[in-house]
Amino acid sequence: MKTLIYILSFITLTACNKDDNTETPQDQLPPITTTGANTAGCIINGKVLIPKNGSQAIGGPPIYGLNLVGGNNFNEPIIGDDYWQLEIANKRDSNSAGIVLWIKDMQQGIGNYPINQSNGELYADGPNNNQIIAGIKENGIQKIYWSGNNSGTITITRFDYFNGIYSGIFSFTLYNKDNPTETINITDGRFDINVATLNQ
Repeated sequence: MKTLIYILSFITLTACNKDDNTETPQDQLPPITTTGANTAGCIINGKVLIPKNGSQAIGGPPIYGLNLVGGNNFNEPIIGDDYWQLEIANKRDSNSAGIVLWIKDMQQGIGNYPINQSNGELYADGPNNNQIIAGIKENGIQKIYWSGNNSGTITITRFDYFNGIYSGIFSFTLYNKDNPTETINITDGRFDINVATLNQ
């Protein structure tokens, strides 16, 4: 349940900094890179998702739309032997979306990580496999989507633990947890993260 609250928060704790009817340039996916550019994005049912920071109601630091977390045992001596979690979310706009990519462990480094069934939980309460959770909010209606068995793949294209750079591409199909016949397609996913400079 704690995880579901977390997932809901990445699309509800947004502070709208502009009128949604204002004309703005259409969001564009960043290029696929492996340099640690701190970029990410994907297409969800034809709409571009890129990370956008929100702002807190009473000041303070931004609510970052791109976050990376690794488990305590991800570090040496067995590099990658714990979870790796990447959040890509629009925390600025009222019509928004966000996804969490969860890899159980990354000991193999570069390569393909198949996505399987989610139960909506992360950490100890989550499934013992790679999973994806997404949230989409449009016109005040919020929906949560989970990965199922053989939902897709995250491909790690750069695994540079000592320089803190992790890059990859992904695509998958998710289903609405409240209506499993409703699905979304997430395509053209990419990320290129430098841990040392992320959100600096």
